[in-house]
Amino acid sequence: MFKKKSELTTPGAHCLLKDVGVNAINRQHLRLATYAIEFNQIADELIGREPTNQDWRKMDAVFSRVMRYVETHFREEEELMREHGYPGFDSHKRLHDRFIEDLVKVQSQINNRKVAFKKKFGTMLWDWLIHHINEEDYKYRQFFRDKGLT
Repeated sequence: MFKKKSELTTPGAHCLLKDVGVNAINRQHLRLATYAIEFNQIADELIGREPTNQDWRKMDAVFSRVMRYVETHFREEEELMREHGYPGFDSHKRLHDRFIEDLVKVQSQINNRKVAFKKKFGTMLWDWLIHHINEEDYKYRQFFRDKGLT
């Protein structure tokens, strides 16, 4: 199921994400994977050279979409958990909060035009998506199925 990190940045890598049992959440996960692919493509274009102003604008735009969508996804997922009384809500929310903190740090590096974030962010996003979805989100699959959600 899991592949080497270098294989995670290829198109189709989102197929590595498990079905968490809630179609709306699965669609959101695929959208996040699409953003990760887009960001990694930009980062790959910058290997061995300094980013231009146009490159920075592209990174700003993609990262802004990632931030907005992650916040939307987390809010909707957490609302679903609260609404149905998911017993692992508190620990799951802490994981979301920590990831948002990490994203804010990366956003600061982008805003300060620090090149060092490029590969770190791409790897961080993929690692988080693969681990969080396939391990943490997968834990609620049966819970939501038992509640009649699909």
